[in-house]
Amino acid sequence: MTRTMKKYLYARLLAFTLLIALALPAVTEARRGFSVGLGPVGNIFVIDTIPVLNPGWGGHTFFQYRFADQFAFQAAFILSTQSGTGVSAGDSGILFLGMPTVDLKYYFLRDAPRFDPFVSIGTGLYIMTEGGISNSTGGVGIGANLGAGFDYFFTPIVSAGFHGVFRSIAIISDFSTPSNSSAVFPFSLMANIAFHF
Repeated sequence: MTRTMKKYLYARLLAFTLLIALALPAVTEARRGFSVGLGPVGNIFVIDTIPVLNPGWGGHTFFQYRFADQFAFQAAFILSTQSGTGVSAGDSGILFLGMPTVDLKYYFLRDAPRFDPFVSIGTGLYIMTEGGISNSTGGVGIGANLGAGFDYFFTPIVSAGFHGVFRSIAIISDFSTPSNSSAVFPFSLMANIAFHF
């Protein structure tokens, strides 16, 4: 075999190998499994209902199971402190709790990207405690959640994220007849650090 023929064969072998490598899908580790995270939360009440509440802050923790590349189930626990404003001025020390909230998340991208955006939909059980003024602020209710956010992976195990969630919640503060109820509409801004297993 001549030297020119060997170069020709090596060039064809290299071209064939490169073609196969480009044609095959990239092998990446899927982001399936459990994660746990925590971080701060801020609530902005977008519609003024009674009680009229100022923006409040607190914290949240969540447990997530990503059962497919693009789908995850998340349960979260939220606690924030609120104070009244306007007609509810002076009513401070109101606790707003989501115990628990559950969401289904849809991740847009596949193949374990570093930046991983998602949308979420879910529901939750919410509790609002009585504030400094006894005016039937406290109660229990159920609400719907609609959100969007992203996770940014520093490593396959550690990520930071942001999640904005609009909540529509009906709160029943008195179960006697006639019952007393109200609605609250917070927009929750949540940041987090999460650990993935």
